[in-house]
Amino acid sequence: MGLIKDVNVNIDVLKPTGAVTSTNVLLVVEKTGGFAYKEYAGDDALDLVKVDFAETTDAYKMAQAVLTQDNRPEKVAIVGYDVTGTTAEDVIEANFNRDFYYVVLDSADTADQIPVVQLLDLKEKKVAVLRSNDIADVTALNAADIERYYVLYTPKVDEFIDAAFVGEFAADPAGSATAKFKQLKGITPVDITLADFTTLEAGNGSTFVVKFGEPQTTGSLLGGGEHLDVVAGNDWVIATLEERVQALYLKNRKINYIQGGANLIGSEVEATMKLAIDRDIIAEDAEGNGLFSVVIPDVQAMTEADRASRKLKGVKFSYRLAGAIEEVDIKGQVSF
Repeated sequence: MGLIKDVNVNIDVLKPTGAVTSTNVLLVVEKTGGFAYKEYAGDDALDLVKVDFAETTDAYKMAQAVLTQDNRPEKVAIVGYDVTGTTAEDVIEANFNRDFYYVVLDSADTADQIPVVQLLDLKEKKVAVLRSNDIADVTALNAADIERYYVLYTPKVDEFIDAAFVGEFAADPAGSATAKFKQLKGITPVDITLADFTTLEAGNGSTFVVKFGEPQTTGSLLGGGEHLDVVAGNDWVIATLEERVQALYLKNRKINYIQGGANLIGSEVEATMKLAIDRDIIAEDAEGNGLFSVVIPDVQAMTEADRASRKLKGVKFSYRLAGAIEEVDIKGQVSF
């Protein structure tokens, strides 16, 4: 995808969309009686988790995998569901407007994972990071017509490679880093055959292997075929724009339906584009100019009905993605 055109951002200050500008992590775990959404922050976050979850629980082990990475996020959130009455997707939906972007499940079962990703696909705001202990499960996920998930394969059923990945990746600003080449602490590199790796790649899956003596993740594609940094970056642009325009409504007693009012909203779109350049979401030309455009409608050219509706139509933006170089062909020649 080289150019994002005419992105529609629906803004309503009374109806939160669940879009967030952060890249915080939500761990979703099974717990008898359930567990209300709770955040754990700071240097002692893992000790605080231990107050609520024993060290033998998956919840603690997942939090440990997140919080012991070199590039760990500032905080992690946990929510629990009771299988007798709720599901993982139930508690995610109930807390959807909270401050998290990446969703990690305690289950590696596709029967649990697919409904969660279906929910995220429907809402188009957040991404699931999953793990598979069988390459066949990666293929099954890819065949399920779901998109918003990044899946890592490991045969180690007792290692939370998904939680470790978000622990290393989530602290990076949305869109500023590729999911490939990430080094994970506490995760055993996978010894995989070429045939299995080919199958894994065909299913848009990733794993963790040693290349030239260095362990690292192997891919950056989501299940839907787009790169994780692209989706996260575009989500950040939309969430930031919603946030800035909502703030504009709150700061002004009224935005008049005149050209100055339209320009005021357009200026927030342009400001968001410039921030996206700084985050390496939007590309620049050789002179350092951002490759984006913003269209602000001519209010005088609008119909009376349009102005009476109090809905400004025709604000548009487009930009060229900065993308990332993840492979390279180098040709050389040696002579005497």
